[in-house]
Amino acid sequence: MRRVAWTAALVVLWLLAWGDVSVANVVSGIVVSSAVLVFFPLGPPGDLRFHPVGAARLVGYVAVQLVVSNVAMVRQIVRPRPAFAPGVIAHHLQQPSEGVLTAMTSVISLSPGTMTVDTTPDASTIYVHFLVLDDIEVARQGLRHLEELVVHALGGPPPATDPPPAAASAPKAAP
Repeated sequence: MRRVAWTAALVVLWLLAWGDVSVANVVSGIVVSSAVLVFFPLGPPGDLRFHPVGAARLVGYVAVQLVVSNVAMVRQIVRPRPAFAPGVIAHHLQQPSEGVLTAMTSVISLSPGTMTVDTTPDASTIYVHFLVLDDIEVARQGLRHLEELVVHALGGPPPATDPPPAAASAPKAAP
């Protein structure tokens, strides 16, 4: 059943990419999506599942952090003497999984001023580069909060801590 759902979702994406619903596009979409699922098989279902309310909270948080980090980066760029203080933090995941790792690294890479530079093979640690790393504890708090939101979006327990203050986490904790 899971393969049928993935095939249907991929066919819908295929039709959206072509911009036209025709018999040829539906058939070719089924062939291509089936080939993709044969050559790149789905892994076993994990413990984490999609949770719409958690996903909405994550999207809202990411949207706010993107605005905050973009404003902070623009300020740095237009300053006569930018005050960059780069650094790398190792963040150990509290609930390591490939799903959490993938979502976190994607969100971190979206945000200006941060970038995932490495992960451990067991998906338990993310190494994050910050262009401005003034306060290490605020950056760690931002990464912990992001992980909680990601876990909740993937169906884990709801976030337990309050979000970090937006002003203090400008580019450094806006993963």
